[in-house]
Amino acid sequence: MTEQVKNSFLGKVALQALMNRMVKGDHDLPMEKWAMIAAEHMGHLFSAVMANDRDKVEKELLHVAAPLLELYQEIMKGGAVENEYDGRLSGHQD
Repeated sequence: MTEQVKNSFLGKVALQALMNRMVKGDHDLPMEKWAMIAAEHMGHLFSAVMANDRDKVEKELLHVAAPLLELYQEIMKGGAVENEYDGRLSGHQD
């Protein structure tokens, strides 16, 4: 991977995250929500790949990566994650 490709992708992801916040509101969401948003767009990405639609693939790549960037920001804040489904605090361990 060239430095130019990496920087182009990362710049587009950051721009997509900014646009998402401009459209949806500039607020943090729980980690579970960011993961669900990314997962939803992963399905769209798979569909675009299967259709060999390169423009849609790029769009959905950014729509998957931007919420992952937001999720990364949340984990960098540290602390436990409250499971909204049953109120448990969890720290995922493998």
